[in-house]
Amino acid sequence: MAKIVRLSEFQYKFSIFTINENFDSFYAQFLKTDLGKIYLSMPFSELSQAFKLKDSNKGTHCYFSPKGKIALMMLKNYYGCSDKKLIELLNGNIFMQFFCDILIL
Repeated sequence: MAKIVRLSEFQYKFSIFTINENFDSFYAQFLKTDLGKIYLSMPFSELSQAFKLKDSNKGTHCYFSPKGKIALMMLKNYYGCSDKKLIELLNGNIFMQFFCDILIL
C-alpha cells in the first residue's frame, strides 16, 4: 500500500538569509557601492519639487514615491536598458530596490 503525503506538508522551508533580519547590513553594503554613493549624493527632494512630483491622493496606489520615480529614470539611463529590462533588474537586485525607495519581498 502506498502512502500519499501532500507536498506542502512534506517540504520544509528554510532561508539562507532574510531581509528583515539583515536589513541594516544590506543597507550598509548598499551605501558602500557606486550606486549607493550616487544615491547619497543626489538631491532627490529638490528634484521632486522641481519636477512637481508628489504622492497622489486620487486613483490607484503608486508603488513608487516621487523619489523612487526619479531614481527609476536615473537607473534606466545608468544601465542603458529598456523598461522591461529595468523591471527585471529591479526585481532581482536589492541594491536597485534601495535606490528606488522600495523593497520587494
